Amino acid sequence: MSEIIFISGRFRSGTSMLWNIFNQLPQYCAYYEPLHTNLLSHIKHVKPKQDHMGIDDYWQSYSELNELENQYSPNFGQKRLYMEKHDKWKELEQYIRFLITSAGDKTPVLQFNRMDLRLSWLKNTFPESTIIHINREPFPLWVSTRKHLKETEKNNESHPDAYDLMQWSADLSPEFPMLQNESNRSSYFRHYFIWKLTKLLANSHADLLLSLENHFLNTTTGIDQLSKKFSWSEEQTNNVKELIQKPKSVHNSIDKNNSISEIEKSTNNMFKSLGLLKLFPSSPLDEIKLEYKKQWERYPYNPEIVTQELLDALRFQKDELTAFVN
Repeated sequence: MSEIIFISGRFRSGTSMLWNIFNQLPQYCAYYEPLHTNLLSHIKHVKPKQDHMGIDDYWQSYSELNELENQYSPNFGQKRLYMEKHDKWKELEQYIRFLITSAGDKTPVLQFNRMDLRLSWLKNTFPESTIIHINREPFPLWVSTRKHLKETEKNNESHPDAYDLMQWSADLSPEFPMLQNESNRSSYFRHYFIWKLTKLLANSHADLLLSLENHFLNTTTGIDQLSKKFSWSEEQTNNVKELIQKPKSVHNSIDKNNSISEIEKSTNNMFKSLGLLKLFPSSPLDEIKLEYKKQWERYPYNPEIVTQELLDALRFQKDELTAFVN
């Protein structure tokens, strides 16, 4: 238990690339997305995406885990996505310790896309761990997570897209009610709000902060930092540098229009007025809400709004499944 590495980051921020770097080195046992909500079926059926270059198999580290089905739960990746330092979730902790122990004499590396708003809990529960967080600039990150959608759906914040923006917002709404569905609002608001929460948590709890653009796509300094921190040989360092390949989409110019800038500006002001910019995550959220009570009261939580959005998403997905089957 003296050496544990956790990789954290939003979807499409470079976490798969980081996982692959560790997965290629023999001293590590690297687990890919252990909190995926469909982990068991994905292990059986899902092959690497085309833009995950240099990856042949996501699931090799799970191949001999006979107890995986008894330890894993899809709830780990779809409920309680925000957790604070002293929160308890015995089953989740037990599952992570199961993966760590199963690594044997290798150093366990767990790559998470569903832990970035739980970093306070993760660091408190596993204080001996090293947390690596990778960040990507918010606008190209949003473009990347919406690129599979039709143009008419990219701004639809209620679309049940592949990267769960709507689902995350529904789960987080009791704590952050401004994430409840609002008619005719761009999906970029939810995306940017969660991105800002993630960045604040990473700044407080990550042991190594990396930027996809500044440390990997434009330079190789990210590999150099990893090599120095984990004492890789020169040969290993040079070998993993070959794994850093820019997807074709990175070369496309992305225009950030005025509406996107306005959303960022208004959200930044919201974080300031709600006390999040000053006090989050060093203070418990309940204390922040109490100190900035009047500002938080502007955003009452209505569970009926969340329930209706989830029901609409379920109906939409059933329609999609029906069309696919037929």
